[in-house]
Amino acid sequence: MKKTLEIDPSYAKAHQQLSEAYRLTGKHDLWLEEWEKAARLNNDSEDLARVDAARREYPKSGYRGAVKRVVAVQEEQAKRIYIDPALIAGNYALLGEKDRAFHWLEKAYGEKSGFLNYIKSDPNFDSLRSDPRYADLLKRMGLPQ
Repeated sequence: MKKTLEIDPSYAKAHQQLSEAYRLTGKHDLWLEEWEKAARLNNDSEDLARVDAARREYPKSGYRGAVKRVVAVQEEQAKRIYIDPALIAGNYALLGEKDRAFHWLEKAYGEKSGFLNYIKSDPNFDSLRSDPRYADLLKRMGLPQ
């Protein structure tokens, strides 16, 4: 990603992917920085609101608090715009809130969520993999367990 950004620093998708890499490796300050760059380049005010909420919460309560704040904003936004329910489910799974995660996964399944296709590879869902509800969902989706 960094090489891509050297060539084109305004390529938002590269900033998004770099942000996710930083998040997964625990470099949370860089996660927020790259996420904000991507949201600004995409001119996405809703994503900027989520980044801003995470940025404000992170110094007070760390990564977990920032994710909690993001999911609260996502749920509020979902009342007026489309937020893929699988993204909300992924954040709840990340927080270890399995029942809420499965609630949103069921909603995602019912809506034929595009992001649900990544349920097997997205590390946010790791905490759910041993739950029988996860195996059931994969079966209903026609995915190997």
